[in-house]
Amino acid sequence: MINNMEKLGKIKNIGITAAIFTALLTGNAHASELSSAARNLDTSVNKLVEVKDDLSIEEEVAYRKQVVSDALTLSLKEIESARKKLSNMDFDEEDILYSIKSSFLEWLDTEEDYYKEALRRLDLSEENSETVKNFAKEIRSHRDDSYDNEMAKTLEFIFAMETSRLTETASQRWAKINTDLGKIEKAGLIEKDFFAAMMNEAGKLIDNARSLLNRSIDVIKENYIRETEEDTEDAVDTETPAETLSVLSVDDNAVIEEESLPSPQELCEAAIVNLKSSYGEFVKISASVKKILGLP
Repeated sequence: MINNMEKLGKIKNIGITAAIFTALLTGNAHASELSSAARNLDTSVNKLVEVKDDLSIEEEVAYRKQVVSDALTLSLKEIESARKKLSNMDFDEEDILYSIKSSFLEWLDTEEDYYKEALRRLDLSEENSETVKNFAKEIRSHRDDSYDNEMAKTLEFIFAMETSRLTETASQRWAKINTDLGKIEKAGLIEKDFFAAMMNEAGKLIDNARSLLNRSIDVIKENYIRETEEDTEDAVDTETPAETLSVLSVDDNAVIEEESLPSPQELCEAAIVNLKSSYGEFVKISASVKKILGLP
């Protein structure tokens, strides 16, 4: 019996450890990777307006073109990375999440075309410093006006779906550990409900994470529906009646209240914190089981 339990303990410990690293790394590494890319891009874009006094005119033009090219290439890599993550998601076609995913993929295709065309134009541009500098300003303006905001929403959706996957993994882990503890109890190696408090705490943390995640996804859905309706209304009539403008201007407090609500990103980050804490309970349970069974 002890040999079998020892094997179970080792397998369980390995499984918990792997899951912990998944929870700790996947959520935060995702944000860290994207933040790093954004910082690198900002650094490159800032260089576009620098003047190198120690360079010849030809060298300065080549330098500027290389900086712009690097920035465009980084944007294309960011687009491809987001597309790959979205493409791996599987939703029923009737699910609104499928529509949201599809809209982001369509937008990414449009942006990819834009940046590829920008690279082509850069290659064909005149060997003139001012021309390259103006081209760089155009690219930066495109990012400031639309790209950065839309990419942020795309990554927010991806992060929410990653958090959903982690929450499901934690829930499955809880069920597996609960089954294992039941077997150990049945074998008479621990008292009944010996780990009930820890398991209940882990379960509550996972439920909290799921609740935060669901709120995050609800906000994403609501934003998508509102933006879709706004686009439809703009297509039908681009003018807003004066009486509507009056209502909007009076109801400023409602807008402020909405802006103060947690974003989907913040809700998912809070969910990840709860998931980490639940794995902390799993680790304590694993350590206690090994101690009770006399395992190393």
